[in-house]
Amino acid sequence: MNYSIHTLELTQVLEKAIYEKCIKRAYTKAKGSHRVFEKKDVIFDGALASQGIKVEYHRGKYKRKVKLIVNPTKVLGSNDLRLWAPNKKSISKLIRKLESHIDDYFDNDYTLNDFQLTRIDFTVNIDVGNRKKVSAYIKVLRKLGKIKGFSPKYGKSDSHIDEDLSFDLEGNSNGVDFTAYDKEEQLNQKNADSKLIKQAKGILRLEVRLKKKKAIGKYTDETESPLQIIDLTLNSKKIFLDTFRQIVPPGDHYQMKRAVDMVKSNGIKTNRQEKMLRLMNLITEKKSLYSAQKAMNYRDVDALMGWFAGINLSPVTISKRHEVKHLESLYSLL
Repeated sequence: MNYSIHTLELTQVLEKAIYEKCIKRAYTKAKGSHRVFEKKDVIFDGALASQGIKVEYHRGKYKRKVKLIVNPTKVLGSNDLRLWAPNKKSISKLIRKLESHIDDYFDNDYTLNDFQLTRIDFTVNIDVGNRKKVSAYIKVLRKLGKIKGFSPKYGKSDSHIDEDLSFDLEGNSNGVDFTAYDKEEQLNQKNADSKLIKQAKGILRLEVRLKKKKAIGKYTDETESPLQIIDLTLNSKKIFLDTFRQIVPPGDHYQMKRAVDMVKSNGIKTNRQEKMLRLMNLITEKKSLYSAQKAMNYRDVDALMGWFAGINLSPVTISKRHEVKHLESLYSLL
C-alpha cells in the first residue's frame, strides 16, 4: 500500500505594500497566458496550475497572505490515481521542483524557506473492486457518526453532501480531519478525463489532514518548511494510521443477523456476549460509536472493543437494506 502526500499548503504573511506588489505582478504576467480572478477576498492565480500548484492571495481584515496549494503527485509529473511513492529520492526531487517554481514565480524574491507549512494531507487509494462496495464502505463508516475527539463535518442541513459518496470527520480541537470518498465520482464531478475516471472505478480514497501548527508539530521538531516536509513525508504511514486507528474499529462488517451469530458461536462468555450485542444495537440506534460506548456505561471500553477484534468482527454492522452482505476489514486492505 502506498501511503502518500496528496496536498501541501504553504503560507506566507505579506505586508500590505508587498502584497499589492505581488498582485500587480500576477496580473501583469497573466496577460495572454493564464487566468487570474477574484472571489470573496481571495485572488486565484493559475500561473502554476499545470505544474500542480495553485496560488492564492488572501486579503484578511488584519493580515494578507499568499498561499501555495501543492499537489506533489502532479508536481512530480504523475496523476491522482498513480500517487507518488515517498522516499528520499522522490522527496528531494519534490523539494527541488518546489524551490524552482517559487523562484520563478516570485522572481527570486522568496524561497521555500519563506513559507510556513500550514496543512498536509496523507492519502491512500484502496481498490475495493466496484462502486457498489465503495458505497457500502462509506455507509458503514457513516454509521460511526461522532468519534471521540471528532465530529461529523457536515450536518443534515448540508444538502449538497451526498451520503453515499463521502464520510467526513473534523477534529474538535486537534486540528485533524478524516475523509473517505468515492474517487470515481469525485473525478466525474470534476469532468476529468474519461480514461482516468474509468481507472478510478472501485477506488475508495481515504485522507488524513493535519491543518494546524500543533497537529503538524506533533510529528516533527523541525521549523523550516523543507525539513518539515521531509520529516512528515517519510512518516506518512505512521501519521495516517495514528488517526485511522482512532476512528475505524478493526474487523469485518456483516449484517446484524450474521454478526449476532458470530458473537454467539465463538465460545465467548455469556456476559461478554451480552455486552457485545448491546453495543452493536446501540451503534445502530445512536448512529455513533462514541455515543453508543457512552450509553453502555461500561468502564473498560478497550476490552470490549478487543473482544470484537478477537473474532475479526466490527461492531458496526451493514444495514439489512443493502445488497452487500459482507465487507472485508479495511485494515486487511491497507
